[in-house]
Amino acid sequence: MSSLHDATTGTERESRGESPVEQDQPLLRVRGLKKHFPVNTGFISSVKLNRSGGFPLTLDDTKVRAVDGVNFDLHSGETFGVVGESGCGKSTLARTLVGLEQPTDGTIVFEGEDISDFDSSSLQQFRKNAQIVFQDPQSSLNPRRKIGSIIADPLEAAGWDKDKRRDRVLELLEDVGLEEDFYNRYPHEFSGGQRQRINLARALSINPDLVIADEPVSGLDMSVQAQILTLMDDLQDEYGLTYLFITHDLSVIRQVADRIAVMYVGDFVEKAPTSKLFAEPHHPYSRALLDAVPNPDPASRDLSAELHGDVPSPSDPPSGCKFHTRCPKIIPPDGFSREEYIEYVTFKTEFDERSVDPTDDPATYFDVSLPRLAQSTVEKAFTLAEDGDWDAAKAELDTHQSVCETAVPDLEQVADASRHTSACHLPDAEREPYTW
Repeated sequence: MSSLHDATTGTERESRGESPVEQDQPLLRVRGLKKHFPVNTGFISSVKLNRSGGFPLTLDDTKVRAVDGVNFDLHSGETFGVVGESGCGKSTLARTLVGLEQPTDGTIVFEGEDISDFDSSSLQQFRKNAQIVFQDPQSSLNPRRKIGSIIADPLEAAGWDKDKRRDRVLELLEDVGLEEDFYNRYPHEFSGGQRQRINLARALSINPDLVIADEPVSGLDMSVQAQILTLMDDLQDEYGLTYLFITHDLSVIRQVADRIAVMYVGDFVEKAPTSKLFAEPHHPYSRALLDAVPNPDPASRDLSAELHGDVPSPSDPPSGCKFHTRCPKIIPPDGFSREEYIEYVTFKTEFDERSVDPTDDPATYFDVSLPRLAQSTVEKAFTLAEDGDWDAAKAELDTHQSVCETAVPDLEQVADASRHTSACHLPDAEREPYTW
């Protein structure tokens, strides 16, 4: 597998001729897709007391916003990659698209038809045309069943007779680089890479148009990863497949994807052709992900990632731009430098979590000197918190806010860049050119 920092990219398909995204009608169109999960299920677990511990009782209707309104088109023959840190909602997106989870809101249109309008027979037909390959090749195979039976399951459900099922399975084993005599063997007899080949064979058994691959190579060593990715590329050409490829690995996504969406806490923050994203990342989160990748070239500059802190909870995401609590490029309000305001935002997060002792000296919580007005605000907040009025103290601190905290940025086209969109308030004129 080529290095992430190689001059060549994984977007060679774009140079083979007409780009698949130039087609008018997408195979899959997703608009405003949301999937929220309740934090508490059932009446008893959702009941909560007020802060004093008594009545009145209220119901906790907090939701985990795993997928929070994503939009994208996926065209026939294309590989669309989704990349992001663990917990950002990638796998929930995959499961929702294939019907393993019911969407909370939004539309999924496949081949021009809204899936939500499908009757049972139409939904069954859709599931023949859209298959999923899971991350763990071992847990997705029944250890008590032979490989031939596992691969033939979709064929049996589709009504194929026994002889035709066997012939098709043997053909698929050959297509994924396995021997015919594997037909009567059990999953535990195979390596991780071989098990993932078996999963691919099962997914392809009924000739789907769309294959959703959820971290299909993350548990494999590098050499086996390269073999599986090459196989998937060959199968795409042979079967005319369309891939939605989900991963946290930027090296993998660069090798396989035509276009990439960067996902953060349930949202897409940037979408672009692969070559464009790696050459000119626009969103600060995309840049931070790329900066965090080790550079194997000793002649290149050292990369220091500016991404600090933890991913926010999807059950209580930050207001405005969800990335603002970690963003090194946050737009400061009047009177603050960026360094000062980053410290101020970090302090506000700690204050909201009540991990601040209001009897302390406020200055001990800052490594930089705040503007005089902000110092006064912090002192008032400490006084209010010491008197027990934490809500008023929080409101006092919120008198200084960035546009990044108060307004949700739209996913808009980057200037002079076709098919490249980004959700960020930072003006292009203030964005430094990106270099490896």
